[in-house]
Amino acid sequence: MNTRTKYNNFIKHWATLAVTLLIFIALRIPWMGKEEALELWSSMLVQIGIAIFTVYFVEKQGIIRQRTLLPALFYLILVGTNPLFFHDWRGSIYALLILLCLSLLFDTFQNPFSQRNALNISIILTLASLYWTPLLVFFPLFWLGMRWFKSLNLNTFFASLMGWAVVYLFLLAWSVYKGDWTFFLQMLPDLSELWDFRVPPMMGMEEVATNIFLGALFFLSVINNFVVGTIEKAHAKTALAFLSLLAGVIAVFFLGQYQWRSEWLLISYIPLSVLLAHYFTLSYKRSTVALFWATVLFFLLVFAWQWIPW
Repeated sequence: MNTRTKYNNFIKHWATLAVTLLIFIALRIPWMGKEEALELWSSMLVQIGIAIFTVYFVEKQGIIRQRTLLPALFYLILVGTNPLFFHDWRGSIYALLILLCLSLLFDTFQNPFSQRNALNISIILTLASLYWTPLLVFFPLFWLGMRWFKSLNLNTFFASLMGWAVVYLFLLAWSVYKGDWTFFLQMLPDLSELWDFRVPPMMGMEEVATNIFLGALFFLSVINNFVVGTIEKAHAKTALAFLSLLAGVIAVFFLGQYQWRSEWLLISYIPLSVLLAHYFTLSYKRSTVALFWATVLFFLLVFAWQWIPW
């Protein structure tokens, strides 16, 4: 590939991202004059940060064999066309923290001396779970991920447990210092929330269609990963397998804990965006290109159908 071609691809990719950002912001314009403008802007900035961080994460870990901005594009499309996320800055923060933990996890690949990463992941998850207990479910998932990345051993497992203990020992010490145990008892996690599964209510036609469409894209990307996985590097193969598992587990919690569907969806869109980016980046068939544009058009039409008065 000559210099001119690389330059043209660079311009094309960044122009596509710029247009996506403009659409992402434009879809929020009708909500900007309302009282929740602060939540709207804070959520939007965090979500844009997640999209950009996802691109950095994919390039740093070498998950896709060539440079691409599609992970950011897909995340912005998925989040930007659903007003459910427009004011959810807390769910966006949780998603950003999970992405940070994923970056730390993937850095442990074949490194048995990853105690610091294990400690940091544990501290982040524990602090976040003080405000949303279901995040504790990521502990066994990340331990499994460390096992797949050949970095789980007694040292890293103990470091992970220490990260959890450090947070609660600090809370305990603070309560002793203040002479008030109420604060410590209030911060203890309500483990019943982990398994607070309920029968989901009847979904709207648009939501059902969106979930079916995303599910079909997810299975298509997973099947494609198995097909092309033989030519991927070991790190990329393991990363794609773990992201597939992560997206699948989160989908189960999304369906079972519909009361927190916004939080689970915001998190699930991170691995899903990477998987879709991997699929669409490495396939040059006309059918794949057509499916890509059909996907973009589908989510824009779903947004228009629900929220634009006809």
